[in-house]
Amino acid sequence: MFGMDRMARTLRTKLANRWNLSALTQAGAADFGATAADVAEAAQQRADVLERLAHMAEIHGAADALKSAGRYRLFEMARTCDHCPHERKCARALYAASKPCAKDVDFCPNAAEYAALTMAGGAAHAS
Repeated sequence: MFGMDRMARTLRTKLANRWNLSALTQAGAADFGATAADVAEAAQQRADVLERLAHMAEIHGAADALKSAGRYRLFEMARTCDHCPHERKCARALYAASKPCAKDVDFCPNAAEYAALTMAGGAAHAS
C-alpha cells in the first residue's frame, strides 16, 4: 500500500512540475541563475533526490555543510544522484533499519563531494 501511495505522490509531483514549467520563460529561469532547460531537468528528477541527498549528507557528516552549499554545487550533486546507477543499493542502505556509516555507502557517486563539504565545513568551524 505504501508503494502505491508513493507512486501516486510522485506522479502528482511530476504533473504539477510540468504544468508550472510550461509557463517558465528564459528570463524567469535566469532568476534562478539557470537556463530554462536546466530548471526543466531539475524538475524532472526523481521525487526523492533531495531526500537522498540529505540522508547521504547526514551519513557523511555533511548535513550542515550541505544546507549552506551553493546552488550550482547542489544542482550538480542532484543531477549526479538522479543519474546514479546504484539507486536500489542506495535505497537499501538509506532506508535500512540500522543507520549505515560512510563506509557502507562509498558506492555513492557524490561521496567525494560529501567529503569535500565535510572538510570545508570543518575548516569554516575551525576559523
